Amino acid sequence: MRIAVAVFLCCTLPALSQTLQGRVVTREGDPAAGAVVSLEPVHKRIITSANGTYRFENLAPGRYLLTIGGIGYQPLRIPIELAAGDALDRTDTIGIEARTMSEVVVYGASRRLEKITDAPAAVSVILPQELDRATTHGQLPKALEHLQGVDVVQSGMNDFNVNTRGFNTSINRRVLVLIDGRDPSTPLLNLLEWNSLQQQMSDIRSIEVIRGPGSALYGANAYNGVINISTYAPRQVLGTRASVTGGEFNTLRANIRHAGAFDRWAYKITAGVSFQDQAWIHSRDTTAGGRLEYPGLARDVTGQVVWGRRVTSIDSLINAHRRAFLYTITARTDYDLSDAERITADVGYSRYGNEYFVNQTGRILIPNVEKPYARIAYNSNHLNIQGYWTRRVTPEPQIVLNAAATSAEKSDVVVFDAQWNDTFFGDKLRLIAGLQHSYEHVRTAVAGALAIIDPSELHNNFSGIYGQAEWALLPTLRLIGALRVDRSTFFETQLSPKGGIVWAPVAEHTFRFTVNRSFLRPSYPDLYRRSPAGAPVAFARIDSLVSAQTGVQRLGVQSLPQWNLGNPDVGVESAVSYEFGYKGIIGRSLYVTLDGYLNQRRNFISVPLGGLAPQVYRPVRYGNAQADSILRAELNKINPAYFDRLAYDRDGTPALIITPTNIAEVIERGVELGINYYLSDRLVATANAAWLDFRVVENKLPTQKIVPNTSPRRYNIGLSYSEPQRWDASIMLRYSDGFTWVAGLFEGFVPAYAVVNLNAGYFVSDDLRVSLNVFNLLDRPHYEIFGGTILRRYATLALSYELH
Repeated sequence: MRIAVAVFLCCTLPALSQTLQGRVVTREGDPAAGAVVSLEPVHKRIITSANGTYRFENLAPGRYLLTIGGIGYQPLRIPIELAAGDALDRTDTIGIEARTMSEVVVYGASRRLEKITDAPAAVSVILPQELDRATTHGQLPKALEHLQGVDVVQSGMNDFNVNTRGFNTSINRRVLVLIDGRDPSTPLLNLLEWNSLQQQMSDIRSIEVIRGPGSALYGANAYNGVINISTYAPRQVLGTRASVTGGEFNTLRANIRHAGAFDRWAYKITAGVSFQDQAWIHSRDTTAGGRLEYPGLARDVTGQVVWGRRVTSIDSLINAHRRAFLYTITARTDYDLSDAERITADVGYSRYGNEYFVNQTGRILIPNVEKPYARIAYNSNHLNIQGYWTRRVTPEPQIVLNAAATSAEKSDVVVFDAQWNDTFFGDKLRLIAGLQHSYEHVRTAVAGALAIIDPSELHNNFSGIYGQAEWALLPTLRLIGALRVDRSTFFETQLSPKGGIVWAPVAEHTFRFTVNRSFLRPSYPDLYRRSPAGAPVAFARIDSLVSAQTGVQRLGVQSLPQWNLGNPDVGVESAVSYEFGYKGIIGRSLYVTLDGYLNQRRNFISVPLGGLAPQVYRPVRYGNAQADSILRAELNKINPAYFDRLAYDRDGTPALIITPTNIAEVIERGVELGINYYLSDRLVATANAAWLDFRVVENKLPTQKIVPNTSPRRYNIGLSYSEPQRWDASIMLRYSDGFTWVAGLFEGFVPAYAVVNLNAGYFVSDDLRVSLNVFNLLDRPHYEIFGGTILRRYATLALSYELH
């Protein structure tokens, strides 16, 4: 037996005795630390050390494909062949990707890949090393807050509002967010719940923010911009990554990702959990010991009915929902038809809860939400097709804290999207064409909650077709034209044109001028809401008094119910934007962007008020001037707004009704400046500023105050240093000037604030990293949205390990 084993080992060991080792350097000759080196078809993967070296052992003779890439590096593919007994030692040079802005490539501005300096729009990107640092805190909106022109405000631990270029709202839906081409927003209100995303921060490959109108290519809701997020393909992250995060307010977060490949197949699985105490949330029920953090807030009330039980204490309700939670899981499979063609199947699920959102009337508790999705896609150089399904379901009612009301939702969205692109005449003409169709099914009479829309179940279809042509009139001058047509059962047909000129007089310096139209669709409650607006108001005495004094016939109404109703005549909000921009690389070390814009905004959707839709809800009047005068006087004694609210419901019943309508025209002007200065390959200084002004041209509803709900002056200054595979650190100062915020029926002022954020990481080994993140380092109490909570310092420590 021993002789047989010896003979076997002598025969097999030489077949596995080949080694491959090497060193990876940048074009400047520096070590490419942290590069990912993969070897196919044996599916081996390793990270280069601090001096750029790697080593594979026990390889059989044969042909291999050596791939070098990773965060911050351009992919390099090298066929190699190992003969028996080889010990191959090689040095490879790799290009740096997105370490400086001159090397950044973006997709979202034109729906095709192009250098950021050539993009015909104001585009900001999160560089790969910045995304890597953001995995420490795991909150995607916080990674965006330092970008010029991007307005990120926070309320509570995980309630974020992300907008660009002003006219924000408590529940913002003016920026379209796409993750791998999929819209994760909730159908009912058409907003994004940032803490519900199934994707981990460590699985995000790139984030682009296109500031300004995008409806010509993306349709409804690309009103103020588009945030385009891409995740890693399985082959880009082969191996296993695990991380655990702990911190203040009993924060605990754990994530794991595993990716593998065999032959043409590749797969990736992720899972994560997150828990935090909502330490900044307190009761505002001032009748039961609660407090208002600052003047003008709406107090909380009790009386909400959840599963047949009435809420009697806001303090007890918050304590029972103090611990925010999030569970996520995703699975993705890729099949490579060729080097340029791929089929992808992707599924995911998230469950989150105990979150507190700010809405137009106060706060709402989200106790439990489930959000599954499924996606299948075909991608190639010239044709991209995908279909996906998403759902939002609330197993428990959502509780409005400042009104005796609840809500719930079960909504499904199915989308089909196809896009074609090609170039002609030696790349002088570039064409893009696409079509999209989506179906939405919304239900609100679920989870024991009263329906908030009437009818309680709605079906709608949305279709869009678009095209863009780009012509190189001269080597330095390009003309761009685009048009999209959107047709829907929910709003009137919309045309969204775009025209632009891009001029690059010298390399790395680009000027552009564009004109765009964009639109924002109403939400379902804007058109179909039916929810109580207060307790019934006694009316029999007033009715008898009017009849007795004037002799008119009584209405015969004992009390008036109060309703917040949708207005089926509400249309889309629209904007026409004129924009001038410059992007330039100066001396390879200084990247400058300057954008100026003028927006003409029309048809804002107002807050619900009385008397705004007399063609829908006919005013209740006696038909006698004296009688109507007495009616107004008596109602004014109770509430001056009641006379305008008194109208006939759709069933002919008198009620106190509030409803929205389209109002106003506004001229908005703004300038955005961004500077990145590369002091060295390791040290980068950033600074940016955004200034905004506006003028109300027309407003037929003076009681509805029009303000942009954003700071007129915002500044960011930062410094970051990175020693790949060793350590990195960044510090950022954010300043926002004070501004007025109108939130539904409430108006307040957000004082100026300045906060310092710190992030640092250290590689204990090539595979093990420890990192620290501190938001609001100096612990300066402030609030960023009127109605939001007071924000304090928040520190987390993360440990991540990668096994290749």
